[in-house]
Amino acid sequence: MQLRNRIALAPMAGLTDVPFRTLAWRFGVGHMVSEMVASKLDLWHTQKSQLRREALPCAAPTAVQMAGNEPAVMAETARRLVDEGAELIDINFGCPAKKVCRRAAGSALLGDLDRVAAIVETVATAVAVPVTIKTRTGLVVDDRIGAAAVRAAEQAGARMVVMHGRSRACKFAGAVRFAAVAEASRDLSIPVLANGDIDDAQSAVQALEQSGADGIMIGRGAIGQPWIFQELAGAGTPTLAQRLHIMCEHLDHMHRFYGLQQGVRIARKHIQAYLQRLDAAALVPEFMRLDTAFAQVAWLSALTEATILEQQQRVKAKPPLAVNSLSC
Repeated sequence: MQLRNRIALAPMAGLTDVPFRTLAWRFGVGHMVSEMVASKLDLWHTQKSQLRREALPCAAPTAVQMAGNEPAVMAETARRLVDEGAELIDINFGCPAKKVCRRAAGSALLGDLDRVAAIVETVATAVAVPVTIKTRTGLVVDDRIGAAAVRAAEQAGARMVVMHGRSRACKFAGAVRFAAVAEASRDLSIPVLANGDIDDAQSAVQALEQSGADGIMIGRGAIGQPWIFQELAGAGTPTLAQRLHIMCEHLDHMHRFYGLQQGVRIARKHIQAYLQRLDAAALVPEFMRLDTAFAQVAWLSALTEATILEQQQRVKAKPPLAVNSLSC
């Protein structure tokens, strides 16, 4: 399977939904994976599960991430996902969230490498599409369990590995250790992507240099700036006016995708991230108080119009360049 390029968007529950992934694909991301889907079959028909599994017709391959700890159940989930159109199955061995680890899933499985191998092998045998995994460096900072886990996963049939450069214990705090990712890159014959604290061109280059990985996966660094994929491709940053229009488009898509009531709640975290990226964090409390879709749209539209008008007035206010005659 050929990916569009070597820059991927990480699956993040509650963030990288259909509206966000639509923007990321438009701005040039090479690979995307859906939000994490629980492999519990009794949750299959819930609205949350259905929304997370919804595919983007514009993007390829259609990749869905799932989490769980029972190989047979995960294999059945994978078969259902493929029947719905999934072209790639990603298995989560990296989530450090308590509610996931309490169920012996996500990064908790790094404590049981036999089960990691069994899950990958069972799922890979059950479906005729590539199976990939996302994991961490280990359970704690100094162990090397992550490297052992990805070797086991490759032997069991995994076709690509993404490694976040932190341990389960670190969650998202502390320095990223790409040296551990480099060990995986040296050991494996399948592609390895480096993940962790990549939010601009400089950090992307550093991640590649320090990890020796085949590519990168960007997670939180893309929230509030889906155009980062365009920037990394050398196409430049959208103007302030363009970024505000992207925010308006994103807001409208969230309202339409989730419905007006749920869309209002989902929109808050995304617009907050945009405003913080624009050095306008002082406006966040004002937006957070808005409780209807109409109010959110009106507020953001007014901000966009006022900002564009201010920029236009600044341009007009600049004095003409004085050019004196020159005698020689």
